[in-house]
Amino acid sequence: MEVQDPIPTTEETKLPQKVHSKIPLILIIVGVVVSMIGIYLIAVNSNKDNDDNANFQNNESQTVSNIVAIPEKVLNNKFGFLSGGEEENPFVSNTGGAWVRPHPGPFLWDDMQTGKNEEISFVKTDKIVKAQQNQAYGTLVTIWPFAEWDQLNNLDADRCQVNSEDEFLPQNDQKGHSDYLPLHRCNPHNWESYETWIAAVVERYDGDGNDDMPGLTIPIKYWEIMNEPDLSYQNADPFLVFYKEGPEEYATLLINTARVIRETDSEAQILIAGAAGGDERFLNFYRLVFTNTAALQSFDIGNVHCISNDRETHDFNVGEYKKMLLSFSLDNPIWVTEAEAFYGQNAEENYEFTKRSTEGAIAAQAEKIFYTRYDFDDFRKDMSVANEVQAESIEDSTNKYRTIIGDF
Repeated sequence: MEVQDPIPTTEETKLPQKVHSKIPLILIIVGVVVSMIGIYLIAVNSNKDNDDNANFQNNESQTVSNIVAIPEKVLNNKFGFLSGGEEENPFVSNTGGAWVRPHPGPFLWDDMQTGKNEEISFVKTDKIVKAQQNQAYGTLVTIWPFAEWDQLNNLDADRCQVNSEDEFLPQNDQKGHSDYLPLHRCNPHNWESYETWIAAVVERYDGDGNDDMPGLTIPIKYWEIMNEPDLSYQNADPFLVFYKEGPEEYATLLINTARVIRETDSEAQILIAGAAGGDERFLNFYRLVFTNTAALQSFDIGNVHCISNDRETHDFNVGEYKKMLLSFSLDNPIWVTEAEAFYGQNAEENYEFTKRSTEGAIAAQAEKIFYTRYDFDDFRKDMSVANEVQAESIEDSTNKYRTIIGDF
């Protein structure tokens, strides 16, 4: 039989009773403290959520603010010049123009990447883009698909080599513009490497707020896929050759380059290379390009040049070029990215011919015109040599160009 402990009857029994009586009060106090802590934590979390939302909204605002566009007043301007160096050039705006086309310009694969696995350098192109946006100019970029290290991988690289006296080789630069083209000028050998370069260039200057050049305010939206591939086709000038292949190869270059540009920037506008003139020799090159039907859909803007070779039509060759496009059911806008009508006997006649051809080109629905010469008193035959500019003549030419541009 289990013996129970006796129930205490002394004063000791009163102490536990007092402790028991305080337990509910302690629980109440603890409950209040816990509640207060809970309220505090809720407030802290609420403030944190508000801060997070504010930070998200600020980041979202910053992302949106980084998206940039070409100003409307630039888009609506019809005129520009071959220009676009690292130094500011007020001549363009002084005449009323708003566009520049660096020629040949720094967007050359060879100049931006020294090897297949090497980093792409944007040092030079950034300087050009910043200089132009500081002047509120729109920039038309010419893409040059040549890299000497890539070209030399062709088994028949010799056929891609131009004359050692070619105007655009570095050693033959008499104008001091520092831009150049390499010795070999065929389509890329390694298309994957070339397309990687193209995508990187377009992404840096497209203005979408992602991986853009720091400080970009006026994006690049117009890309010209090389220059005058037709110039030396079946009639090579040993001192000026832009492309050593033919229409079939150029069609491939156009198609592949356009695809990558559009994949990178859906808003980009692509110019086919400028035809060297409006005669059949040049236009037939593009007729052969367009036998590849994919090429018909690989450009947004037609492109023709006039280096004082529109004596019969006085329209910077736009009329004949437009007819060629229409024969393929193409009604693309047309830009004249090199324009001059310098076949007068003096500056005044050069001005009058330029004015007449400008009027003819606009009447034939040219959307933009880029003039090649700044001085109506410039009678050079060899354009590889720098012009000896006279301040008085440039001032007079500025006024004359302002008159021409002011009419439109």
